[in-house]
Amino acid sequence: MPEPTTIVLRDVTLRDGLQDEDPIPTEHKLAIFEALVAAGVRDLELTSFVRPDRVPATADAEALCAATAGRDVVRWGLVLNERGAMRALEAGLTDLQFVISVSDAHSHANAGRSTAEAVEALTAVCEIAGAAAARVEVTLATAFGCPFEQRVDPDRVIDVSTRAIAAGVTAVSLADTVGTAVPADVASLVSRVTAEVTPHVGAHFHDTRGLGVANALAALDAGVNRLDASAGGLGGCPFAPGASGNVALEDLAHVCEESGLDTGLSVPAVITAAEMACDAVGRTLTTHVGVAGPRFANR
Repeated sequence: MPEPTTIVLRDVTLRDGLQDEDPIPTEHKLAIFEALVAAGVRDLELTSFVRPDRVPATADAEALCAATAGRDVVRWGLVLNERGAMRALEAGLTDLQFVISVSDAHSHANAGRSTAEAVEALTAVCEIAGAAAARVEVTLATAFGCPFEQRVDPDRVIDVSTRAIAAGVTAVSLADTVGTAVPADVASLVSRVTAEVTPHVGAHFHDTRGLGVANALAALDAGVNRLDASAGGLGGCPFAPGASGNVALEDLAHVCEESGLDTGLSVPAVITAAEMACDAVGRTLTTHVGVAGPRFANR
């Protein structure tokens, strides 16, 4: 397995996992938050600061930030523009995640602007964050494929990654928004970004075609130092046709732990959080480890 022997698994349940679902009460989100923390999660996407009419599921962003303040957890807030960044900072967050769609077609569908215009907005957000002693990471959506443009040129990913680093982000995350990646493509693109742009690279996979865990392992071998996952495999993009759930946190934590990588997570406790999250949105837990349990463990 790759070095180091620890890996950050960033939970994205409360933001990406819920954004395509009917809104649930804030107190239900807080219960899921507590279950995730009890499972060992220390790095998570908390919410997004976008228009409530576009993503009603995150309309309670400020309330959720206030209710989770002071906890020993890195809380990320997704932003798409300066206004979102100001809202996140005013809500007490110091870790901002900015999304740029590498595909122009998806960028227009997701944020109403071109990729180039998104890069310009990122520069302004980094300036605002820097003045507030906050940090910004960038997630490159559709890095492995687009529902509108199909294949995405890896050179375009490298170019946008380079411009994002120049704007002042601390890390780049490559997102497989609609689950089109295969391990060979993942290994190639991650290797290029870590070698040509920055060693601080994360990855975000959807399990649309059953390759989420395989792609995550390929990304680890190629040098990523953080992987995103959602309890129960919940998630999807409202503005990307065909985007199904994220790779499941319990499945990914299980394979990492059983392969000698320390995630800091309790897999049985993650399953409990996954059951809670699925129940909150009226879904049945169907993930591999969620159903079968950890290997060699009686349930």
